[in-house]
Amino acid sequence: TNMFGKKGEIIYRKKRKGNAFAGVQKHAKKVRKTSLKESEITQSTPSSACGQSSSSSKCDKPISASRLKMRPQNSSDCPSNSLDDGETVQSEAYRLVDLKKLSSTLSEAHVCDEGHLNLKENSSMRSGLMSDLSVECSSCSEATSLKTSSSVTNQGQSFDVNRRAVYHSLETGGGYEGLVSFCSIMNMPCISSAAYYKLVDTILVAQEAEAKDEMQQAKNGEKNCDDVVVDVAVSFDGTWAKRGFTSLTGVVFVLAVDTGEVLDYHVLSKECRKCTMKKSRCKTDKEFEEWQIEHISSNQCDINFTGSSPAMEAEGAKILWSRSVELHKIRYKWMVCDGDSKAHAAVEDTYDECKVEKLDCVGHVQKRMGKHLMNLKSTTKGKLADGKSIGGQGRLTEVRIKRIQRYYGLAIRQNTLKKAHPTENEVNVAVYTMKKNIIAILHHSIQSKDLAKQHRFCPVGESSWCKWQQDIATGTKTYKPDDCLPGVFCDLLSPTFMTLSESKLLERCVRGATQNHNECINALVWARCPKNKHHGAKSVRCAVASSVCHFHSGASSKVRVMERLSIPAGVFTKQASARQDKRRIRKADRQTTDKAKRQRQGVQLLRTRREEALREAEGVMYEAGAF
Repeated sequence: TNMFGKKGEIIYRKKRKGNAFAGVQKHAKKVRKTSLKESEITQSTPSSACGQSSSSSKCDKPISASRLKMRPQNSSDCPSNSLDDGETVQSEAYRLVDLKKLSSTLSEAHVCDEGHLNLKENSSMRSGLMSDLSVECSSCSEATSLKTSSSVTNQGQSFDVNRRAVYHSLETGGGYEGLVSFCSIMNMPCISSAAYYKLVDTILVAQEAEAKDEMQQAKNGEKNCDDVVVDVAVSFDGTWAKRGFTSLTGVVFVLAVDTGEVLDYHVLSKECRKCTMKKSRCKTDKEFEEWQIEHISSNQCDINFTGSSPAMEAEGAKILWSRSVELHKIRYKWMVCDGDSKAHAAVEDTYDECKVEKLDCVGHVQKRMGKHLMNLKSTTKGKLADGKSIGGQGRLTEVRIKRIQRYYGLAIRQNTLKKAHPTENEVNVAVYTMKKNIIAILHHSIQSKDLAKQHRFCPVGESSWCKWQQDIATGTKTYKPDDCLPGVFCDLLSPTFMTLSESKLLERCVRGATQNHNECINALVWARCPKNKHHGAKSVRCAVASSVCHFHSGASSKVRVMERLSIPAGVFTKQASARQDKRRIRKADRQTTDKAKRQRQGVQLLRTRREEALREAEGVMYEAGAF
């Protein structure tokens, strides 16, 4: 009998009837997965293609813009994806090596007289940035093991270099993608995503513990006795991880007005990374709900707020005020806020027998003058009583608005009271003086033939912001009477000045408190979590805790955090931190001088004047939908 498949054997096969084969051949499927056909790139939109095709044919999937722009990885002009020999790859790559362990290994390594040392890597034993190397004698093949980083057993098992790398990525705001980018450019292996976020949890515990100690010291500075509840003035502000009030994460801070230190904070989140990942993997809603119940009961869910993003500030205020007495033995009786939210209304009755009093930030109140005048300028159309428009040379320009706004701020700041508990009479006197100086700004800015009458309300003396009063006190001639608004502006600007000189508003400004410290720590947070990238709740919590430590103790606080993580800081870490703190103090001292303040104001006014002159000369060059 003939065996099946014998060479030369002819086997009859029945011919296929009907239509020819219309599928995709096996070898063509592999090609289709890795490359695009020319027809796919040049084809029309999927919707039009679907409309023209028959009902039996299937629509092609839409092609992303990134796939169209980027070249296929297996094209002839791209380098091969396959790796070369393992030893060649390892010999060309970089590694981070602990010099202490390297020195110890080399001192113990055996090498024969006729041999030399070879360095090899065991890739299967690599853990993130820690590599398992061995030093082997070429003659007798005796090897000495070298792990490039020491092991850390405190707060979980990991390696020193991995903790340092993750801690750095959190401090700089690069995150996991930033660490991957660094390792790829350095041509060295990186830590996995799962290991990275596991280390984030470890670092978060250490940073929040250090931040808690920092805030405890700040609270002790506000109290003389541990058992007595004290009333303090605080500045409160909220900040979001994303612009536009659609953020999934927000932070609220409470800072002591007298010391400028952080007393408490709270992070609000509407998203949980684990929930998002689990939901995408679950096949049914019931499966996800069962997992979510267990997830929430174990206190691992990051979601602690379900309202709208703008409501985060008021909700955060409720949380901080409600736990102030129980946890800290402090009542936040005076609240400095910007008036942008209902935060004060939410906490006004927190302490039953003691109402929370609202104080306005002088900086934000000062900006109201500029906003009111800019709105007045934009809404006033046509000609004024003198037949001219509101803007233009010698009229209400942006430079003049900035100047009036600065004078308004000085009228408030120069009459504030630094006493913790001023009397009612002292408050009334301060408010009256503020009103007088604010009205003086209006008369000072309007032209008049009688200069003495025009400047009768302006502050007197050499330190006055009024040049005419300065000339009277010093005998100089620096005042320019032409640099004033026409008389028609007196009635136009009066309602704005009356509104911004109300007694209730000025009473809230008597203490001269600002939210500058809040703005500073907000900037520190988002320097570690840039707003142009998405960050999870735990990354934001790490950034907030780190910002509190840095805000109080400077860069040197990193040394204490590293000690908690069992990755002790070395000489270079301490030197760099000390230099950073010195630069910070030098810069702050320089910026607080009167000379530096005047210089900044002059530069700002000059920049505004130049920009306004260019806009007038060029006309409208950009406007939404105007061209």
